[in-house]
Amino acid sequence: MSGFLRPMIADRAMFRERPFPGMVFFIWTYPFTPPGKVVMMALSISGVAGAITDDMPIYQIPVTLAVLVMVASACGSVLRWLSVSISGEWPDRVTVGQTVRGDFTVTNINRWPLLDVSLAVFKLPAMWDSVREERMVPTLPAGESVKLPIRVIPRRRGRYVLPSVRAFSTFPFNLFRNQLGRKESRPMLVLPRFESLQRINVDIGHRYQPGGIAFTTQIGESPEYIGNREYMPGDSPRHIDFKSWARLAKPVVREFQEEYFHRLGLVLDTFLPRDWLSLNWLPADWRRHAWLRRRGERELEAAVSLTASIADVFSRGEYLLDVFAAGSELHIFRTGRSTTPIEAVLEILAGMPSCRENPFKQLTAALATELPHISALVCVFVGWDESRQRLVQAALDNGCRVKVIVIQRQSAPLPQLDRAGAEVLCFTAEQIETGIGAL
Repeated sequence: MSGFLRPMIADRAMFRERPFPGMVFFIWTYPFTPPGKVVMMALSISGVAGAITDDMPIYQIPVTLAVLVMVASACGSVLRWLSVSISGEWPDRVTVGQTVRGDFTVTNINRWPLLDVSLAVFKLPAMWDSVREERMVPTLPAGESVKLPIRVIPRRRGRYVLPSVRAFSTFPFNLFRNQLGRKESRPMLVLPRFESLQRINVDIGHRYQPGGIAFTTQIGESPEYIGNREYMPGDSPRHIDFKSWARLAKPVVREFQEEYFHRLGLVLDTFLPRDWLSLNWLPADWRRHAWLRRRGERELEAAVSLTASIADVFSRGEYLLDVFAAGSELHIFRTGRSTTPIEAVLEILAGMPSCRENPFKQLTAALATELPHISALVCVFVGWDESRQRLVQAALDNGCRVKVIVIQRQSAPLPQLDRAGAEVLCFTAEQIETGIGAL
């Protein structure tokens, strides 16, 4: 059966982390077609039955199936000398839940036609689904090309490199996939999916922002120039306009205006306590089932989705928006007034991992210098404890309006804050996934 074992030898690097489970899974999913699996199971069962009893000629069944398998394997050994070229790419960016279509062109570079040619991708990452619609080309003449689509569905955000795209032939009996060629996949960024919010009710006030307009555009360090005026004692000599002084025969200085803007803070909580019953030792393909996921992952994904929805609303308005992602490392992303598209925020959210160590002590310290200039703070939490409450209390002490959104597995009593100016909402992951309309 060397014909269908050849692809496994070529992909030896796939099994370095978990050799035995990975090898067994790949052997069962790639070389054998569904009819091939039935034949191999029938061969095993009939072989055992034929060895146990001699009352009837049941041994004829395993012998017949064995001959069928040997002929198919021999044809696969011949096909190993033939190859095809594959061109095409996956999209660079996709969204969670979106059906991703990759269009690939298969070209027969041999002198002989190829029979029963198909294209597919196997051993997808965890939380990915394959749309099984293998299109078989009965005959691919020499030098001819055919375009074959592949569809997959990502179920989780992140940056991925999909397995190789494989072209294979199932000739002659559609029992084995005999590899004809493969193409490495380039990285793909899966952005979080989010539902648009109609409105967000937040009491936002103006606060003085050092740097004015330059702060919003990140261009230079000077405030906005608005005109000239006469020199007054105490004005900085750096602002003197010497050309106007010479023309008017009296000291003139340039006047700048520092701006007062609506500046908002958006805090994303990625802290998930350690799960001592973690099932990370299981193969990734087994962990794709919802009941085997780590505790809190669904709530975290809902929090990321809601954060994207909130950022989408604020990025379209006349606001300054600072996004703080609390994780093993503090990520700060600052946007100006309608100057940064929501895609830039989604790219950062796509790569945010969960954090197993409580980051709120460091986050509260990092926010200490920013809170005096922030008008309102929106916090998206995946739980509630004293460290999160201290962060909210620090924002209230600095005069910020605070809206807290807690995402939990089930409805629970809302946290009590002893200060006005704070609003607390509680949702489940199911509510976020179906859409909440407004906050």
